[in-house]
Amino acid sequence: LTTIIGTAVATSALGLAALASTGVASASTVDDTFISVITDEGIKAPSAKEAIGVAEDVCSILDKGGDLLDAVSAVADYTDLEFEDSAFFVGASIASYCPEHRAVID
Repeated sequence: LTTIIGTAVATSALGLAALASTGVASASTVDDTFISVITDEGIKAPSAKEAIGVAEDVCSILDKGGDLLDAVSAVADYTDLEFEDSAFFVGASIASYCPEHRAVID
């Protein structure tokens, strides 16, 4: 389980890094890049605003001492995404909105 979470989270972080290196991130806002990455993964949010709000909640969970599993479980519960998609979403959230928590991915 931890391996699945780690792999999905790391994959989404790498996807964001790839976008940044191609200039996409600099040409748009962090929000636009985040939405692009999760959309490219096939994750459809009811709205960009809601997806960004959930991503910020991920950071809040980690800020309060929660771990990766706590964050992934919260996203899965709130969004009804499959567990692997929730892990990808958490990775994209961390890379976009709270890179100070990047250590939980490594």
